[in-house]
Amino acid sequence: MTLSGKDVLLVGQSFQTPQGLTERLQRWGFRCHFAGNMRMTRELLRAVRVDVVLSDMRLSDGNGIALLGILTGLAVTAFLCLPVETSCFWLPAIDAGKKCLGLPALRPAEFARALEEMARCVGAAARG
Repeated sequence: MTLSGKDVLLVGQSFQTPQGLTERLQRWGFRCHFAGNMRMTRELLRAVRVDVVLSDMRLSDGNGIALLGILTGLAVTAFLCLPVETSCFWLPAIDAGKKCLGLPALRPAEFARALEEMARCVGAAARG
């Protein structure tokens, strides 16, 4: 997955409460923005350019798949969080503006490593 900057939009109710993912993103230098549903996402995207979108699969006014329609044409990298039992899988959905839904899902630890690597690459590009 590729990334050009470090603004992250977290979409869904599960991101509205403090959690380890948000803390890690901030520690890696990401700026976090939050939207509770698709309507709020539309509004925020009019005001802020984001580089990464992380979304719950279920949203109060739609779902993660429908959210991808809002992101069409934007140069973002997006993942959808699919809950399973006591954990989740992260589904790659868009890579730098290109749809990639169907690539293998990532377990939480794999997803964290991928985000950390993206943060390092963006940081290196900014310094270089």
